[in-house]
Amino acid sequence: MTVVKAKVNDVVNQIGIEWCTKQSKELVAAGIPVLHYYSIGKAVNIKAIASQIF
Repeated sequence: MTVVKAKVNDVVNQIGIEWCTKQSKELVAAGIPVLHYYSIGKAVNIKAIASQIF
């Protein structure tokens, strides 16, 4: 596991999107038929992730 430190919110946000995208692609590749995301008010993040997966 790689530890990434960030102090700027935009960088933290991008790291989260990249991590979630990578994990989602791994799940899809493993045959998981459905992915469910909790946006917690960050729908833009989910759109960015989904656009890279589907």
